Amino acid sequence: MGKGKLVAVLVASLLAVSALWATILGLRLPPRLGLDLQGGVSANLIPAEGQGDIDQEILDQTVSIIRQRVDALGVGEPDIARQGETIQVQLPGVTDQEQARDVIGRTAQLQFRPVLDIFPPETGTPQTSETATAAAGAACDERQDDAVPPADEEVTLCERGVLPPAAPGDPPVELPRDQWNRLLLGPVEVGGSDLANARAEVDQATGLRWDVALELTGEGAQRFADITGRLACNPEGSPQRQLAIVLDNVVESAPPIASEVVCDQGIQGGRAVISVGGGEAEARDLALILRAGALPIQLDFGTFQSVSPTLGRNALNAGLLAGGIGLLLVAVYMIFLYRGIGLATMAELAMFGLVTYGLIIVLGHVAGFTLTLAGIAGIIVSIGIAADSSIIYRERYRDEARAGRTIRTAADHAFTKAFRTNLTGNTVSFLAAVVLYLLAVGPVRGFAFTLGLSTLVDTLLFATFTRSMFGLIARNPRLARSPLVGLRAGVTQPAKPTGSATP
Repeated sequence: MGKGKLVAVLVASLLAVSALWATILGLRLPPRLGLDLQGGVSANLIPAEGQGDIDQEILDQTVSIIRQRVDALGVGEPDIARQGETIQVQLPGVTDQEQARDVIGRTAQLQFRPVLDIFPPETGTPQTSETATAAAGAACDERQDDAVPPADEEVTLCERGVLPPAAPGDPPVELPRDQWNRLLLGPVEVGGSDLANARAEVDQATGLRWDVALELTGEGAQRFADITGRLACNPEGSPQRQLAIVLDNVVESAPPIASEVVCDQGIQGGRAVISVGGGEAEARDLALILRAGALPIQLDFGTFQSVSPTLGRNALNAGLLAGGIGLLLVAVYMIFLYRGIGLATMAELAMFGLVTYGLIIVLGHVAGFTLTLAGIAGIIVSIGIAADSSIIYRERYRDEARAGRTIRTAADHAFTKAFRTNLTGNTVSFLAAVVLYLLAVGPVRGFAFTLGLSTLVDTLLFATFTRSMFGLIARNPRLARSPLVGLRAGVTQPAKPTGSATP
């Protein structure tokens, strides 16, 4: 490659790196840090007992739904993985534990059931004489929420009781559970699988309460019209005219069918509203959970804890200190061994560090990659790979120079042979990183990703920046002759003795 092409490649390399960092600094893009570096929430979820055999497909579906919920929360690169039947969830940067617990583990089983009878908490006596009083039991208990009622049978569930706001703008006040009504409900008419969308919105009538507006699928809309049409045939004021909206075994509301709804025609359009007792945050969380879908199994929290970034930062500082000491020792050794061209190795490693770290920042915002301690370990290991590439080039150059080539031709031939060696070694490292990434889980994948990325960066920089810089040094007569640069050091052969042969 001629001098002009070498200059062009070097300038293009510098411009590309400058553009990369100009974008990062201009947009003020910070790196996305993992749970061990910035803290957050860590949880282990296990299937609740009494659910029978749970196959791998159901567990994978559960992981997918949890990931959709967490993504909608805006958590940067959560780590959600499955180990056996345990689902591990790590949410970096999350500080609201209660919100995270509710969004991750809530089952959100949505059902529409017709109301058959109502049992007031004061007497436990049904409002209609046709229903057996045996259905009226004790006061509502939180443990009742854990049971999974059959969808095709009548069940008795508690209806959430709330008081109207004391003043405009105040949220409704939830009543104690012992003051909730118990409702006898018929089989499920419309389920969560019939839901197409859910969104939080302010109640249009009052402007104070937050509701969750539901949009049903085509089949769900038809079933909703059928059940509301049947209920509309019942007399006004009768419990049998009410349709209960059940969420996680609790009746969130049981509104009566409006008087204008025509019997046997029902509510068309496939739209319904859930009145939320809390405010905007609760409505948005509920809409998020309903959009992502209900978990196919009941989950219990094995562990749920906040993780402090202090330990990770201490480990990071120790790792950076060790890396800095290692780089200093490498610099001293390279300069001692190769003189000026050994100092050029530090420029190559600096370029390697800038490109690798810049790509990690960009990938964090484009692809959601999160930098963890394991990822930093992968980068530190790859620094040795990058240093090896520079050493291979310089040793190949010395071999070519010892063979009698000029400095310029020795540099060109050395690159060809060194690049083949570099490409072979980096290919092995890259394949190992790919296999490790595909088979590993958790932080090990971060190590594999940064190792593979760094290997690709090293190969690219070796073919561009390293080659052009070394080639231009070899083509400069003043630098080629300078003993400080060291292009002639270690390449001369000792002179053979001269004179006549011994008789």
